[in-house]
Amino acid sequence: MTSPDHDDVERFVRGTLGCGCPDDAFRTVSVSHLPRTPGRPAVLQLLVGSRLLVHVASAPQDAQTADWIEQLAASGRAARDRHGYNRFRLVVVGTFPATGSGDLEARFARAVARDERAHLHLLGAHQLPDALAPGPG
Repeated sequence: MTSPDHDDVERFVRGTLGCGCPDDAFRTVSVSHLPRTPGRPAVLQLLVGSRLLVHVASAPQDAQTADWIEQLAASGRAARDRHGYNRFRLVVVGTFPATGSGDLEARFARAVARDERAHLHLLGAHQLPDALAPGPG
């Protein structure tokens, strides 16, 4: 895995996630891996300026339940609030059924209490730049 650069992050956040952050938000971009936690997939954290917090995680292959998405949603929202960021976006990378992923979306919505400043993005691996891969779920 290569290390992501500023352009990788900006293209992903603006192009793939559709974020309308102003140019000045992209003056500072940081990328880090969050410490592993039992029962939670690996998380790559992107911070765009002091405005946008993005967590990127791979959907667990062997997940029997979707409790992990609630943990990710709640911890991301709490970090956003604790640090005073404007928005939190959780990006889950995986293969999702053609019939939809309503269960994951519903669990996320419940975990963030329908917070309009928290968003879920379900993406296929081909939509994520290699440099932004979170690691194995």
